[in-house]
Amino acid sequence: MRYFFPILFLALAAVLVSKFIRLFISGKLFDEGAIKESFRESGQTLWLGMRLFVIIWFIYLITVWAIKNC
Repeated sequence: MRYFFPILFLALAAVLVSKFIRLFISGKLFDEGAIKESFRESGQTLWLGMRLFVIIWFIYLITVWAIKNC
């Protein structure tokens, strides 16, 4: 737990910096709504990833249950 929050903070900082660098390289950093749209896309990607994880987790649980009971 001692190293969890610093690593979490570094990961969050790396994500933020990478987003700003990507917008800077593409020349859209100062466009109106570009930053907001970039974070909106990240939120959608994160949400889809979490849903996929839950679906795969349920498939794993069903498979383990089927193997133990059949």
